[in-house]
Amino acid sequence: MKRSTTAVVAAVIAVAAALLVLWPRGVEARPHLAESAQLRFELTPASTRSGSNSFDLLVTDRSGNAADGDVTVEPAMPQMGHALAPITAAPRAPGRYQVAGVDLFMAGQWEITLSLRGERVVIPLLLT
Repeated sequence: MKRSTTAVVAAVIAVAAALLVLWPRGVEARPHLAESAQLRFELTPASTRSGSNSFDLLVTDRSGNAADGDVTVEPAMPQMGHALAPITAAPRAPGRYQVAGVDLFMAGQWEITLSLRGERVVIPLLLT
């Protein structure tokens, strides 16, 4: 009896340890920064989970002044051959934009290309 109890306890501990190691974890939604020759782009996703998402954008020149114009957002997942149609970000305030309802339908590494006035940056975004 003692031997079978020890085996059960060991199995439960092994399963719990495996779940702890293998359980998918969300990646913290944090600002992602990228700079081009003249502009600085900061993209903050609402979530790092696959599915419908939104992004807040802050775009400034190298001196920190708000950059205005039409910001284009192009999400792509090159490893899988996926690309979404370009989206024009909605202006919210000088240098601040938002993109809502972006369907990043698959977990994995996405590349978010941001463009303004001929300046382009690519920001990697890992989704779970």
